[in-house]
Amino acid sequence: MSGFKINFLLQAPEKIKPFGKKPNYSLSWFGLTDGLLWIEVGAQTLYEYGEHAQKRFRLKQKYNDYYLARFAEDFSATFEHVSESVPQELYDSVELFDADVQRWSDRYAEQADDADNTDALSYDGFCELNEWRDARSFDSAHLVGGPRIGCFRLNDKIKIVWTSDAPLNLWSSPVGCYEIEYTAFVAAANEFYATFTAAMDRQIEIAVEAIPKKVKLDGAQIAREHATRKAEFSNALAYLRDGGKPATDWGKVNALYAALKHDLSKPRG
Repeated sequence: MSGFKINFLLQAPEKIKPFGKKPNYSLSWFGLTDGLLWIEVGAQTLYEYGEHAQKRFRLKQKYNDYYLARFAEDFSATFEHVSESVPQELYDSVELFDADVQRWSDRYAEQADDADNTDALSYDGFCELNEWRDARSFDSAHLVGGPRIGCFRLNDKIKIVWTSDAPLNLWSSPVGCYEIEYTAFVAAANEFYATFTAAMDRQIEIAVEAIPKKVKLDGAQIAREHATRKAEFSNALAYLRDGGKPATDWGKVNALYAALKHDLSKPRG
């Protein structure tokens, strides 16, 4: 067991709520990806609502219920950067990085570009500092208080880090960090995309027969889009195996982070 597994369950096509209004109902490839998503990371589960939230909101499902296409797109969009190893110092700091950034923003953001500012880091520098992390992270903007997940590689290891600004009892695991072998991460990503695209092969076949006639479903167009999506996911996965083009200026990133920590070390006036 790698300790990292992406699980999903597609909704039966005939039970998916179509887009549009009567009489112009329709379903697309995106719509057919409606389903449940949950990610096992060690002993914890991401996208799983806590027991309190399940009872309070009377949830029918305890996992994230949305279009899996959104996760598949957002996750794969990070792969080119995830394949690039980060420096040891940043790798050791990823669990604390967001907290440091938030503390700096709370203290300095409004005055960072004042003419008489004497702090080490400018606001432009602050924004630039966040780029390396943002490129390796994706959020869950479709969810209230959804987790933000980052994947940070150091040679043959990778850390999966997640945070959420939701109340602590919304998710069963609102914050955490888990380290696995990079090869195990790549294998888990490949397994997800292989099973997801295969499940969508079947989903499209079933949908053509199962979707009510009142719902417009262009089977040929959906098949073409599915082929395109498969190719895009395959290309993204190749980055994890072969690496991408990013050549981050780590010297500059480290200098900006040092400046941020210098500002935070000063007594608050």
